[in-house]
Amino acid sequence: MSVAGLKKQFHKATQKVSEKVGGAEGTKLDDDFKEMEKKVDVTSRAVLDIMIKTTEYLQPNPGE
Repeated sequence: MSVAGLKKQFHKATQKVSEKVGGAEGTKLDDDFKEMEKKVDVTSRAVLDIMIKTTEYLQPNPGE
C-alpha cells in the first residue's frame, strides 16, 4: 500500500475516533463515493503491481 493510502486510512480512523468521542454523527458517504473509492484502490494496486513487474522484467537477476 502506498504512503497516500496509509495516510487516508489513518485519517479515516482518527475521524471515526473523534466522532465517537465527541458524540458527533458519522459522516455519511453516498454510494457513488464508495464505488469510486473501491475503483481508486483497485487502480492503485494495479499500478503498483505493474511497477513491480516492470522492474523485475528489466532487472531479472539483479544479484548476478
